Amino acid sequence: MENHIRYKSYNIGIDVPQEMNRLENIFLMRHAHSAGNEDLAVYRHIPDHAIPLSGKGEEQAAEAGRQFAAFLAQSPSLVGEQGIRLWYSPYLRTKQTRDGLLEGMGSAAGIFTDRREHILLTEQNFGLFDGLTDEECDEKYPEESRKYKLCAEYKGRFYAKPPNGESRYDVCVRVHQFFGAIVRDAEKSQHPVPNVFIVLHGNTLRAFIMMWLHKEVKWFENERNPANCAIRHIGRDPNGRFEDRGYIFKGFKEEK
Repeated sequence: MENHIRYKSYNIGIDVPQEMNRLENIFLMRHAHSAGNEDLAVYRHIPDHAIPLSGKGEEQAAEAGRQFAAFLAQSPSLVGEQGIRLWYSPYLRTKQTRDGLLEGMGSAAGIFTDRREHILLTEQNFGLFDGLTDEECDEKYPEESRKYKLCAEYKGRFYAKPPNGESRYDVCVRVHQFFGAIVRDAEKSQHPVPNVFIVLHGNTLRAFIMMWLHKEVKWFENERNPANCAIRHIGRDPNGRFEDRGYIFKGFKEEK
């Protein structure tokens, strides 16, 4: 048993040979400023998946690319020669953020070995509440809104599900299903993928950290949504366990 390590120590509950345990770095990035961030009314005439970046968001994505390139230049041995696989949500704003990131990185973008889309990385689906203010939810869907708020009153917003939408619990379950993709890639006997960079959404990013590092529901509720283009790093501690290393780029906070 000495040549085996339990992935439970790394937050994955399966046994694999130590020589196959090659996942090293996970970088998580929230998309840049979108038209929906700029004006909530956009959701009334454009579905969530088709909402683009704002002009400001395009500039933010490029700057995030420059910041990530600078980070890699300061830590050349972190990733090594095996490069990074770039994953992203299929939503328009995440794909545009991906493009801006690569543009901002310039020649350093060659660190990405390939790019892959995954449907499980999408944002939380707010269903019939999408794009509505609290007052509008109360007016249009009074009973559904009452039940939603009841969960929040009892510190259970995590479980509150908008009509025809997802709860935060649902998002966590969905994101957890994505883990198999990056674990399998890291376990490959030939051409393993030890480093991943994922462009996703605010709630999805928090769900990823919660499920990967076995955080409690209380952590999710207390953790603030990341700023646009914020990049968070999960790496190994000296004992080989995964740890949250925080934001290597804090992104762009909303202007008030």
